[in-house]
Amino acid sequence: MSVAIFGLGRSGLAVAEALQALGKEAAVYDETPRERIAKPELIELAEKTGARLVLGEPFRLTLDADYVVVNPAIDHRHAALQSLSQSGTEVISEVEFAYRISKAPIIAVTGTNGKSTTTAMTVVALRAAGKDAILCGNIFGSGLDEQPLTSAALHSTEDQILVAEVSSFQLEWIPTFRPRAAAIVSLSPDHLDRYDSFEQYVETKYKIFRNQMPSDIAVTTDDNQSFESLARRKRILPDECRDSVPYGAFIAGSGEIPAPEFCILGRHNLVNISIALTLARPFLDDAEMELAIQALKEFPGLAHRMEFVAEKRGIRFINNSMCTNPAAVRASLESIDVPVRVLVGGVNKDLSFANLREFFAERPGGVYLFGRDAEQINRELGGNYPVWCTMKEAFDAATNEAKDGEIVMLAPGCASMDQFRDFRHRGDVFRTYVMDWTA
Repeated sequence: MSVAIFGLGRSGLAVAEALQALGKEAAVYDETPRERIAKPELIELAEKTGARLVLGEPFRLTLDADYVVVNPAIDHRHAALQSLSQSGTEVISEVEFAYRISKAPIIAVTGTNGKSTTTAMTVVALRAAGKDAILCGNIFGSGLDEQPLTSAALHSTEDQILVAEVSSFQLEWIPTFRPRAAAIVSLSPDHLDRYDSFEQYVETKYKIFRNQMPSDIAVTTDDNQSFESLARRKRILPDECRDSVPYGAFIAGSGEIPAPEFCILGRHNLVNISIALTLARPFLDDAEMELAIQALKEFPGLAHRMEFVAEKRGIRFINNSMCTNPAAVRASLESIDVPVRVLVGGVNKDLSFANLREFFAERPGGVYLFGRDAEQINRELGGNYPVWCTMKEAFDAATNEAKDGEIVMLAPGCASMDQFRDFRHRGDVFRTYVMDWTA
């Protein structure tokens, strides 16, 4: 059997390694020339798998392969993918490939914001109850042990549970992927450079439920109900499996637990806890559920996601570098009751900040814009905010103006690649600024 892999990245390498272990031939194609591959070490690792590498050439419109595994970074509208699919060559995502080789059941989490935290919470809950839960999938930079879903699936056993963060890109080619439990934690406009409309983005997210059976768990929040008629009309969401978590309340089983019992910051994280426990519930008895709840009471959150960094002179600093769209900025600020001086900016992902204009105007604190698209964002916000070239300048201004009891938060609402390698690098740099100031 011969398999083609489109895209030499973290997931593509994992698929190549799995194919080698399964005794199957693989060819890895990437349109980027060898000398421009962002992570050259991937080339050497891929060559060690015995896979044939074809770099720097356009993807083939026809291939002599049993099927193609496509990297999520490759647009589903790519001419080669459309040509191959229409000609009868099966095109699947890495998530689909992993599902086919996994011996363990899979819990999958997607959404616009909050999916990494909810995925990690589910793992924490299951592990506290004594289950062998593996954190995997699209999650990156969480500060916890994490691996590609394919790597976890290759080495999985029947008594494990794979808990995977799944992006919309990974849900584009999933003919049979069936998670035992799945959730959409939130939906708001994002990645519109990859989709023809917000409706198409929503449809893609809801594919996570498409192959589920009545015995499976499908979790949404009350906020997502407006999208469900669309999903049912497109025959994406089965009628038989649905479990809705009320937005803004924490419910575990039949009892409500007071928010102050949880140490994680942000009201929206109470919803994430509810979702995580709903996903874990099918695998736990009542006693194990109590252990899971206790573990989540003590869960501090993930790196770069509403991460408390330090406090000095009554001013708290929060690193929320993973916040990469306007909806996430709003959710982050709505979860906090004190004035926030928020650092916003970077590379806008073709998303409008106009809806934040009145929201920012009514909130105590301040907005400090920086980065490549700061001027454009300022225009959408009404043009009343200071604009800085660098995050350091914005940080200095916010810190100098912050008062006792306030928060300085990095919640950029944008991608990071104008000044940083990725969101982790941006968050690490922010953390350095904080530690220098509070030393």
